[in-house]
Amino acid sequence: MKKHQLLILFASIITLGLSSFTSTKEQHHALRKDEPIYDTLNFQSLSLGGIKLGSPHGKLLEKLGSPDSVRKEFTPDAQTADHFEEYLYGTDVLYVMDETFSGFELKTPRFQLESLGGLKVGDAASKLKKLFPISYKNREIDEFNPAWVTYSVQFGTSDSFLEIYTQDGKIITISTVTDDEEEEEE
Repeated sequence: MKKHQLLILFASIITLGLSSFTSTKEQHHALRKDEPIYDTLNFQSLSLGGIKLGSPHGKLLEKLGSPDSVRKEFTPDAQTADHFEEYLYGTDVLYVMDETFSGFELKTPRFQLESLGGLKVGDAASKLKKLFPISYKNREIDEFNPAWVTYSVQFGTSDSFLEIYTQDGKIITISTVTDDEEEEEE
């Protein structure tokens, strides 16, 4: 009986001892989990056309004039309102929620992000390497068309991002987005 107990004890000690060792590759992977995968920005420091995100919508009208059109969108998942408005300036869209400038989708070089060195649609994607080195390193390359690349920059620790889409080395769209919980579950 003692021989059997000693054998089990000895096997347990060896198993415990061996399990405490991990390969260098596993240690490196464990360290990388703690590394950030996105650069971060302060939402309210982002300035478009001289207007900071989070500003009252009146600033948009004051600085940019009346939009070409306004669309009212209803959404059940809005944080504090049951709708938001899209101010269309040509094909560029500025979002207003609760009378606050809350985001945008830029498709033309009409507007630039002054707080990011004048970044705008049409700029070379290489400009992003200096502005967002972490996001540049972890960019998402489309598996079906490698010429399409997405760079994501996180607003603080939120689930909202500045998404910059490029094609053939040029910025084609800059937008603000919030991740859907449904996407995370997939």
